[in-house]
Amino acid sequence: MLALLLILSANAQEIAPPSPEAQPSEEAAAEPPPLTRLPELVEFVQAPYPPAALEEGIEGVVGLLIQIDATGAVTQAEVVRSLTPELDAAALEVAPQLRFTPAEDETGPIPVMIEFDYGFVLDSASHEEALPQDEEPVEAPINFEGLVLEMATRRPLPEMGVLLVEPELSIETDSEGRFALRGVPVGTHTLRIARPGWRTLERRVEITENEAVSIELWVKNDSWTEEEAVGVYRKAREEVTRRTISVQEVRRIPGTFGDPVRVIQNLPGAARAPFGSGGLLIRGANPEDSAVYIDGIRIPLIYHLGGYVSVFNADLLESVDYLPGGYGVQYGRSLGGVVDVSTRKESPEQPRLSWSTDILDSGGLFEGRLGKDGQHHVAIAARRSYVDLLLPTFLKNTGVTALPRWYDYQLRYHHKGIWDVTALVFGFGDSLFLSTDPDIPQGVDADTQGAAEIFYGTHRGLVNLEREFSDNFSMRLVPSFGVDLAEFGLGSTFDIEQDQWLIEVRAEANWRPHPKVEIIPGVDFLGGWYTFNVGLPFSPTMELDADPTQEREPVSFGDDGSGWGPDFYLKTQIRPLADPDDLLITAGMRTSIVTVVDQYTAVGLDPRFSARHRLFENTWVKGSAGIYTQPPQPFEGWAPEGDIDIDFEQAASASLGVEQSLGQATTLEMEGFYKDLSDLVVENSELTDYNTQASFVNEGVGRIYGMEAMLRRDPVDDFFGWISYTLSRSERLDHPKHGDTQWYPFDFDQTHIFVALAGVELPRAWRASGRFRYITGNPYTPYELGVYNIDEDSYTAFPSGDPNSDRLPDFYSLDLRTEKRLIFKKWRLDLYVDVLNAVRGENAEYVNYNYDYTEQRWIKGLPLIPSFGFEAEVWL
Repeated sequence: MLALLLILSANAQEIAPPSPEAQPSEEAAAEPPPLTRLPELVEFVQAPYPPAALEEGIEGVVGLLIQIDATGAVTQAEVVRSLTPELDAAALEVAPQLRFTPAEDETGPIPVMIEFDYGFVLDSASHEEALPQDEEPVEAPINFEGLVLEMATRRPLPEMGVLLVEPELSIETDSEGRFALRGVPVGTHTLRIARPGWRTLERRVEITENEAVSIELWVKNDSWTEEEAVGVYRKAREEVTRRTISVQEVRRIPGTFGDPVRVIQNLPGAARAPFGSGGLLIRGANPEDSAVYIDGIRIPLIYHLGGYVSVFNADLLESVDYLPGGYGVQYGRSLGGVVDVSTRKESPEQPRLSWSTDILDSGGLFEGRLGKDGQHHVAIAARRSYVDLLLPTFLKNTGVTALPRWYDYQLRYHHKGIWDVTALVFGFGDSLFLSTDPDIPQGVDADTQGAAEIFYGTHRGLVNLEREFSDNFSMRLVPSFGVDLAEFGLGSTFDIEQDQWLIEVRAEANWRPHPKVEIIPGVDFLGGWYTFNVGLPFSPTMELDADPTQEREPVSFGDDGSGWGPDFYLKTQIRPLADPDDLLITAGMRTSIVTVVDQYTAVGLDPRFSARHRLFENTWVKGSAGIYTQPPQPFEGWAPEGDIDIDFEQAASASLGVEQSLGQATTLEMEGFYKDLSDLVVENSELTDYNTQASFVNEGVGRIYGMEAMLRRDPVDDFFGWISYTLSRSERLDHPKHGDTQWYPFDFDQTHIFVALAGVELPRAWRASGRFRYITGNPYTPYELGVYNIDEDSYTAFPSGDPNSDRLPDFYSLDLRTEKRLIFKKWRLDLYVDVLNAVRGENAEYVNYNYDYTEQRWIKGLPLIPSFGFEAEVWL
């Protein structure tokens, strides 16, 4: 029996065999594009051992130079390192029968020429054939063995090429990273460990007589993305527009602090939020119109105070999907876009501890596996900001005190048995304290004096249960319970508190009655209880009275209640053509139900349809149409007397687009969209009594239309990047039923949104990236005059133009980032510098007027901010 050992050379080179008529040209001499995938051996043929070599016990390696075509077949072979004529001939005879996966560059499969080592090693069975029948076979003892580990992670490395030079003996490490060689001659030898993407290691080893040598070898990973590959995900194209960013890209984009959710603000359709607040402004909608889900459960907020980081540890996220429109019926209660966050279930085999620190916050993470067989996956993470400790130093002698603070935490447990079970507990809390010195005036209204305090927080617990009953049927159940808290206080007179306890349940089945048909029924239940208390220095009814001399009287009121909404949905996917990827048709229906006890009940239907069709080999067309409904915000759907007349807001949405693949790593996408808004909740223009009339009514309408384009290169080799552009218009009309005909730009309407970013990996574990943004300024209503009200000792402003008829100056900025990875034997350190607004414009956020509205000035955005940070990882 023969044991034949193979090593695929790391220096594969692309070839293009010229025809006899071809003449050399500059194009032919140009450097070929880099390979995105090396060929891999998939079918091996064992060569017969030549009798003479077998009898003499000759072992070794024949070095071949082989040509592999674009199908993976070997078309040519020649000997470049001879062993013996007989063994050389045996290797050449079977070389054409070897099969490989094709090599690829960004254009697809290509022919290549590689060096390939074909090894001949005699094992005990071969020696038995060569020895006389009356002699017992003698097997050489193992006298050299070793273990190959990755530096920093201490992870055993399988399939690493191990080569002993002179005599040339080669082998690959097994699944546990170990190797063993027999009969290595006594003396000093050169040992070489090599594999593409890893730094080649050479060591001198001394083999002594009658002694087994054991060695531990540490190899450095030269690729940043080797362990991050698990974060590269490509979900099935169920939605018309689903944009997914890989972990490799997320970590390298300036201005995001490595946060996957922050990356969304650089994608088409996402408008810029003021002051970097991180609000989700997607395709001309309000921030509260877009939904955020974590493992199928909706949460109210995704960003911490200021919008610099999300409320979830990035290392615990598996994917972040951005759906600006055309999404399916599994998502509801929203008119804008959707951000669908999925968490990682499994922990690495080796326990891992990481710590990260930057100018905003610090946090730690531990994850590992417990139990005899490592079937219990656990993780715990926490983070706290310290801006409240640093900011007073910068505000010293200004008379202003600002203390922003946030924290978050996550605990995860996963076990896979009959049911795949993941339990997740997470939460966050944000607070802001603002005050001024007593000698600094805050205005003429005594009731608005004093410090302002803001707090909001969320805590959730959920269990994700999944089971695959057969190849054609599976189920998922996600029950959760949580609480949302919010408080606002100003001085001793303004005080607002709101608490709500929520039960959410998502149940979903997946049934394939036919290979080309998929049926997904589900329920998305949301219910709970709420309480709120409000304290004001005056009654709201004073705003409706014309008497400026009446005295203010403080009032307080509150309420508690409950509400619920079980939304049912049914989604069907059909792939009718022979190739299932050629056409996907998705149709679905969702019920929209909300009942707030003693207040209102609203019911609606959301039919939706979408389709994707492959028009040519690398060209897809796509389209969608559907109805989307959204319940009123809590404060809009309440009145002191209850039983108010209010209903869902609604959007009729449609889109049409095309996707073009420009090679394996580059895509071009363009999409047009239109959204017709109706029954928008606006203030009641006929309100005369807060106690008996609704403060809000469904009278507003709107329209949103535009197009998006994105040219993107995936993170192949050492480069990634994209260019995105959005041209859009978002308009509103508040009271058309009462004769209002004046359309005005939405407060966050941004006509042009252009983003260009790119990143490159440099030698010696350096990275560099940059981002440029140009965005139209937000609209605002201009004022040029204020009339003095002697009774209230204040000025009343009068607009000098139509609502939102002027715009702030255009926004533009250039952000830069550089990173360095340091790898030590048992830990790793990543250092980075993020420079925000290295180049910037005026970047006005809003207009500030003087006391009588005769002068104005821009309140500018963030200045140049250098952020230094690090992340240390230790594998235990």
